[in-house]
Amino acid sequence: MSLECCVKSDLGSIVLSPYRLLDKLLVVCPNVDYCEEVLPRCELEAHLLHRCRGAIAKCIKSTLGCTFQGPRSALQSHLWECQFRDQDGGKNPVMDGEVSTIEIQRNQADLGISIVGGNDTPLGCVVLQEVFPDGVIAKDGRLMPGDQILEVNGEDLTQASHYRAQQVLGHYFPVCRLTVYREKAEENRPIEKEEILKITLNKVKGKQLGIKLVGKRIGPGVYILNLVPGSLAALDGRLRSDDRVLEINGSDVSYGTQEQAAQVIQMSEDRVQFVISRCSRPQTPDLIRSTADNNVVHPNYENHKPYNSLNGQQGEKLVTVSKEAQETLGISVAGGIDSPRGDTPIYITNINLTGCLGKSKQVKKGDILLSINGKSLLGLSHNQAVNLVKLNTEAKVVCLKVIDGSETSYGQGNFTPTWLFWQKVPSLCQTIKSVTLLRSPSGSLGFSLVGGSDKDTGPNVPVYVKSVVMETPAAKDGRLKCGDILLSVNQHSLVNVTHSSAVDLLKEADGAVTLTVVSWPGTIV
Repeated sequence: MSLECCVKSDLGSIVLSPYRLLDKLLVVCPNVDYCEEVLPRCELEAHLLHRCRGAIAKCIKSTLGCTFQGPRSALQSHLWECQFRDQDGGKNPVMDGEVSTIEIQRNQADLGISIVGGNDTPLGCVVLQEVFPDGVIAKDGRLMPGDQILEVNGEDLTQASHYRAQQVLGHYFPVCRLTVYREKAEENRPIEKEEILKITLNKVKGKQLGIKLVGKRIGPGVYILNLVPGSLAALDGRLRSDDRVLEINGSDVSYGTQEQAAQVIQMSEDRVQFVISRCSRPQTPDLIRSTADNNVVHPNYENHKPYNSLNGQQGEKLVTVSKEAQETLGISVAGGIDSPRGDTPIYITNINLTGCLGKSKQVKKGDILLSINGKSLLGLSHNQAVNLVKLNTEAKVVCLKVIDGSETSYGQGNFTPTWLFWQKVPSLCQTIKSVTLLRSPSGSLGFSLVGGSDKDTGPNVPVYVKSVVMETPAAKDGRLKCGDILLSVNQHSLVNVTHSSAVDLLKEADGAVTLTVVSWPGTIV
């Protein structure tokens, strides 16, 4: 038996393998000259393959004859000096499951994308959420939603906060050199690890064994449906639901029926010896899968004091102003249900200082409007909200219920919220949508998860969609986005559940999988 298998005692108990214990040990990245990362042993392989700045990389002009090969951290410096830098050898593609470096000619300030995440958020990395039509990135055609942005013009974004990533991506260079990682979709679910256990139960006169057997459509054989409470099997505790029964008292029932298995049990006089197969689910199923191997949680997560989504409740306040008959409120608003950037509450984008609200200085850009003169603005489209505001401007006194925005802007330009802005709004401002994806028995839904209430990620961290992989059910459906918060799967709540429980619930869901989701727009760069 290899060390990777679980070691079993004669009584059928399971002992953790040495490898599983070693996987929890902290190790230093072997590329110490270029990388100072300290991480669990189980994450080292993914780190070296996808993130390590000391990993060996070729020049992106290698097809033109450049022979450079060196650490990824030196690639950007080399590209400025590369003898082939001004030669266009065609657009090298972004490869699935690999780190790719591409150059994009930037003829305008905005890249035409939105981003989510950052190392100060549960996503742990910067992810492209949307590519806007007619933008620089869209015209180039190589980047897609779900791509992780690792580096921009030589600046490492793997340890960048969300605001820093926004700043770096917004800085104009005629040539934008991006290093990205694109997750690869797997056609099938991973093979589950199988453990073979031998469990013996002694019969006691007057007490039932209490094992209910069932056949399953997923394959041949007999499975344990459940154990009768208080029965001998339930009190023993070693048999579990979904265990597949291979043998009973030496009789092979691996392809038998429920009736055959029950008959063997009834014929046993003193004891019943079971040989069962138990599948232990991998901790990183793909895709859906955990992304703990992607260094989701920053080592100093608690010290960073990141926002706590759904709990960053800004206080409500009442703003009352008197208004002359011909005087305007003097505010511009954006947002609403089905607005171009999604379902958001109504928020103030600009203030005219000559209007009554501008004069009162009681509101600012970025404040969220909940109601006007007692009439709610929540759940309205943009046009409906604007019409309601206009109707109430005839009143001599205007009373607004407002949530103090977590961000604002100065000057004459319109305020544009970032993705972090929306993470801090209270739950009453959320619009919950339902997304149903259809999965074949062996197929993948096509997205990965981070978050959950595990102690390592801090309390009350929601379950987030980290990335959506192209050409999968989630990507083809188009409604699920990177950075979305998952509230439930098939009516099973994901609020305050552990990360592993969320992964298991999603992995076990077959056929039509219905998700309830809170979706916020990303930060435009």
